[in-house]
Amino acid sequence: MPADVTAYFSQPTFTVDGQPNADLGRRVRSVLVEETSDGLYRCEARFDNWGPRNGRLGYLYFGRDVLDFGKKLAVSLGAGPGSGQVFEGQITALEAEYPPGGGAQIVVLAEDRLQRLRMQRRTRTFEDVSDEDIVRQIAQEHGLQPDLSLNGPAHRAVVQANQSDLAFLRERARSVGAEVWVEGDRLRAKPRGERSGQPVALRYGANLLSFVVRADLAHQVTEVAVCGWDVQAKEPIAEAAGEAAIAAELEGGASGSAVLGSALAERRERITAAAPTTAAQARSLAEAQYRERARRFVTGTGLADGDARIRVGALVELSGLGSLFDGRYVVVRACHTYDLANGFRTEFDVERPGLGPAEGPSS
Repeated sequence: MPADVTAYFSQPTFTVDGQPNADLGRRVRSVLVEETSDGLYRCEARFDNWGPRNGRLGYLYFGRDVLDFGKKLAVSLGAGPGSGQVFEGQITALEAEYPPGGGAQIVVLAEDRLQRLRMQRRTRTFEDVSDEDIVRQIAQEHGLQPDLSLNGPAHRAVVQANQSDLAFLRERARSVGAEVWVEGDRLRAKPRGERSGQPVALRYGANLLSFVVRADLAHQVTEVAVCGWDVQAKEPIAEAAGEAAIAAELEGGASGSAVLGSALAERRERITAAAPTTAAQARSLAEAQYRERARRFVTGTGLADGDARIRVGALVELSGLGSLFDGRYVVVRACHTYDLANGFRTEFDVERPGLGPAEGPSS
């Protein structure tokens, strides 16, 4: 091994109900932990389930004393600067597998605390509230501590119509350009810019093993307009958002709007189904809808050496890709995997609103 290469031991470590369990670490065969920007982490952990127990050979984890429904499960991966906890949640399913030739296995399926919101479906009305008020109420109903930063207008009435609390929560956060996630017992709902932290540096040919990236105009627009009716003023509402709404995130790159306008034609989208009742509601929704589209101008999927810092909302600084695609991206999906063949690896999806400068002309 070259002298400048550092090797790390990456076997997972587990805690169950807050207690470290070394036996699970010795018997683990694979782990998958996945999160998307919609929130709700999920974990699949596979263990050998045959061996000595209470003085005789038998199934190891069918006693439900170690692995059981509702128990808290935490998983940590890696070593060195990229190590850390990649999952914390509760066991929601147990799966047994009996492959040909013997060697029984048990698969533990777990989700973070947002699963409680996914399982609660309601129809109700919230009156004279902001979106932050709604999110705070839902968090408290599920025993979660709210940590919120939602800038949005007040609403005279908002209806949750036969939706799970999680789906409704995502809808309200998305309407003001925020993302929802949970850490321990804390429910967070904040704009993307308040979530990122320091970027993780990844270089193609080093710790970035592979990467596929696309700049795509198919769903880009130059403007999003939201229309409605102001009940009190008895007049129509029309608010629009364009490139200015995403300018702070471009970092000198060319936006999808700019490329679309110069390469093809300007394309304006008009949203009428949202039915806002104030100009502030229409403006907030137009900006959120425009940003959501603009951020998907450049999208990519990568595979890296395992790194627990690559989380949804994190920044990654990619290099070795050429001028068009080098630079910072926001992680919108992270999938940490461990198996006996490949060790710890991290697959991730990223996006950004800007395309880098073109290379100089060929000689």
